[in-house]
Amino acid sequence: MFAQIVSTKKPDGKTYKYLHIVESYREGGTVKKRRVASLGNISQYSEREIEQIIRTLESLLQHRTTGSIDDLETHRVLQFGVPYVVQFLWNQLGLSEAIRHALKDREVTFDVARYVQAMVIHRLVDPSSKLHLFQTLDDLYLPDAGSEPWQLQHFYRALDYLMDIKPQLERALYSRLTDLLNFKLSLVLYDLTSTHLYGHECPLGEHGYSRTHRPDLEQVELGLLVTPEGIPITHEVFAGNVSDKETVPDILTRLKEQFSVEQCVFVGDRGMVTEKNMALMAEAGFPYIVGFHKRGRIVSDRLLEEFADLTNYVQLKDNLYYLEVPRNRVEDDEKSDGVRYILCYNPEKAAHDAAFRESAMAETEAGLLALAEQLMQTRRGRKPTNKGVMLKVADLLTEKGVEAFFHVDYQDGVLTYARDEGALAKEALRDGKFLIRTNTTFPAGDVVLSYKTLMGIERAFRQIKNFLDVGPVYHWNEKRVRGHIFVCVLAYLFEQEMQVLYRRQWQREAEAVRAIEDEKERDQEQAELDQRWYTGEAIVRELRRWQAVHATFLDKEFLSVTRASERVRRILASLGIPMPSKTIWVSESERVRKMD
Repeated sequence: MFAQIVSTKKPDGKTYKYLHIVESYREGGTVKKRRVASLGNISQYSEREIEQIIRTLESLLQHRTTGSIDDLETHRVLQFGVPYVVQFLWNQLGLSEAIRHALKDREVTFDVARYVQAMVIHRLVDPSSKLHLFQTLDDLYLPDAGSEPWQLQHFYRALDYLMDIKPQLERALYSRLTDLLNFKLSLVLYDLTSTHLYGHECPLGEHGYSRTHRPDLEQVELGLLVTPEGIPITHEVFAGNVSDKETVPDILTRLKEQFSVEQCVFVGDRGMVTEKNMALMAEAGFPYIVGFHKRGRIVSDRLLEEFADLTNYVQLKDNLYYLEVPRNRVEDDEKSDGVRYILCYNPEKAAHDAAFRESAMAETEAGLLALAEQLMQTRRGRKPTNKGVMLKVADLLTEKGVEAFFHVDYQDGVLTYARDEGALAKEALRDGKFLIRTNTTFPAGDVVLSYKTLMGIERAFRQIKNFLDVGPVYHWNEKRVRGHIFVCVLAYLFEQEMQVLYRRQWQREAEAVRAIEDEKERDQEQAELDQRWYTGEAIVRELRRWQAVHATFLDKEFLSVTRASERVRRILASLGIPMPSKTIWVSESERVRKMD
């Protein structure tokens, strides 16, 4: 029901105003109106007084309605949680303004920021191709998008514009994030990964070292530079055959020139270590922390044997121990002024390494036994040659990477084999171990923690590759492949920002719990708090469950937001985001606006 003013002209020529209460009803599929009550002549009141009367009346009526449940029609369910949170953080970062400012001197015929925002939100809700995005836009809550019809070609053109302004946009984001998250870039983490191109040919696609063991597929390399909390600062896409070490100079230059970083510690992996890169880091004022894993001359058998006694290691965490190698025990060809080596041990990784190796050994022994029995069987025709048999043996051993751990012989038609216990004992010394090289003056424990943080980038890559690898990459144009990856990095940035904000609040709550004097109460509170230690991925997964229903009731069109779970409420509170109204009205122009 609502208020309505009706003007009537009397025979004496005067016009009188009457105030009625009117309701809508449906008849034969048509919405009609009928008068419920007449409140009389209001001509004696001023316009201001009439407005006040109507506001008061409608305030009383807005929670009252007529009609039955049959008058309620639901149209579709919208993804609400992720879009609601991302749009809040997007506006907080001023991303739309940054994009428009960067494009202010260009003749752009559509709102690029609007399209980029939709792509970023869709990446978090449902990673897929742009075509699928175009088909499912109506399933996303996008109040900032306006009422302008979407055009498919604008999504592709938005990728082009996004790459044109990448340096300006990254600088603007970096500046805003340093303010919002209150961090100073004193340590940067850099790593490289590859992702495959399944779609049309792209000039960037090359066959190179495949980290996923798919050398048959073309790939591109993605270099990612992040803060210790995992916030991406910048990224670069390289051709698929570029080596790790070749990417470092570009990243160092970008830190100095694009972000005006004068001094910080560079954390990376051994593939980036060359004398040239070390010199570039020194020249740029960037000390380094670099990790070495698995086999390698630098982690020698002598070093591992000498420091095999784990009681000499310092425990940093439950699953991490370290020992700084005395300078006089470093091999001569590895000594360098100011360079230190720290040997690290992870017991969980050691157990995993040992179990993995034993499984590989057992599978290989089963294969060797089957081959030996096959050779023992009487066979007609030409007998296998020693060379042919040993080639089969080599295939069995190399398939599982255990060729160094077996003695195998084939004589007079009999295949014999045995484990090389000496080689296995030496390999066991490597289980769970890795070596860190650094020229910083940090305490050894801080160096280890800094490098351990780098290992967390693997999760970042896994998430970004989840965005990239779902479905074929249809962008054959190099610029659009780069733009596609930029959108994925932006999506990851928002996911990671959620994690950082949430975990900072979690840490504040943890400090309060530690201050509880009663041990039983403190342990109980800590146990409950531990259950709420979420990753950004878990936060997004929880937000995906939060939806809204698009419906109409009589002549009113609205969104009804589903009840937020306790987890969602806690997430919003930690992120500093207000709870939305339960009902969000839709105006005639189909723009969504919140009513008081």
